[in-house]
Amino acid sequence: MNFYSKIYQESGFSKYWTQTIFWLVFYALNFYFSPDEIPLTKALLWSAGNTLIFLIAVTINLKILLPKFMLRQSIFSYLALLIGISLLLTPFITLFNVWIRNDYATHNHNPLVQAHFHFINLVIVTALSSLVRIPLEWLKIQSEKNELVAKNMETELQSLKNQINPHFLFNTLNNLYALTLKKSDLAPQIVLKLSDMMRYMLYECNESEVYLEKEFQYIENYIEIEKIRHISDNQISLHFDQELYTKKLAPLLLIPFVENSFKHGLQASLEKSYIDIQAKLINGSIVFKVTNSKPLPTPGLSLSGKTGGVGLANVKKRLELIYPDRFNLQIDDQADYFSVTLKVKLNEIPYDKDLDRR
Repeated sequence: MNFYSKIYQESGFSKYWTQTIFWLVFYALNFYFSPDEIPLTKALLWSAGNTLIFLIAVTINLKILLPKFMLRQSIFSYLALLIGISLLLTPFITLFNVWIRNDYATHNHNPLVQAHFHFINLVIVTALSSLVRIPLEWLKIQSEKNELVAKNMETELQSLKNQINPHFLFNTLNNLYALTLKKSDLAPQIVLKLSDMMRYMLYECNESEVYLEKEFQYIENYIEIEKIRHISDNQISLHFDQELYTKKLAPLLLIPFVENSFKHGLQASLEKSYIDIQAKLINGSIVFKVTNSKPLPTPGLSLSGKTGGVGLANVKKRLELIYPDRFNLQIDDQADYFSVTLKVKLNEIPYDKDLDRR
């Protein structure tokens, strides 16, 4: 479809020459099949006259009849008008042919027979022009629809990413604010981590996909900041398969799961809180799993956004837009723990070390 859709992306100049060449070929065929009994000058005039009348019929069909009737589902009106235009032009082409051939005919030509012949030819050629144009119009409409869908999707994805950045920044600044109130020596460390995170969001996340090595580094910075805030005895384990570092995924797709695990898994009401984060490469797919403890009275997280907030509802929407039919999201909500597992089929792309250094 993309190949044929390019027809409608050509310049007007290119389309003009395509049509000109077609009618020159049509004229040449008329000249080739011109009556043998007429001289060269009359044959050239005969071919020009026939071509002009067919050009008028096809132009009326493509410019007026087809867009106003056929493409609007008024098929019977279209056919009636197509036949009417052919009937209207038949006398002109018939009289023209009689005039050209009259002085050179070696035998009598019945004008009624000629009229019948020309009428059928006009209907056939005009109808064939519709059969060529209709598929191209359909491809044009489909191309415009696909372009509109792509633009809408790009706009929606950008909107979702714009929601993510302030969301993380808000939480991180809250952490920094709490430490500055205590005049903690850990505040400079948070500033450095935050600087790395902001650099990643501003300069890396504009790409459709990023290397997972950088995404994992972003997650590690986030965890380090959270560890500074949660100084109590919490168990936080983290494991990323090295093979994933050279793979690519949409940016900021994993962090909402980590963020929610810290939000709901490390609470004072829990005697022993824990968070376990794992990312594995299995059969060409990333399997990202986050498990966290939770207080018994607290309901589990959900994708509705009531507990997970912007994060989980956002990431689910992004997955549906970016990786349709390529992801699987599972929730395991138990009385004392909550687990979410995301599986995404990754694209097979070579790792560019030079590009990674930029």
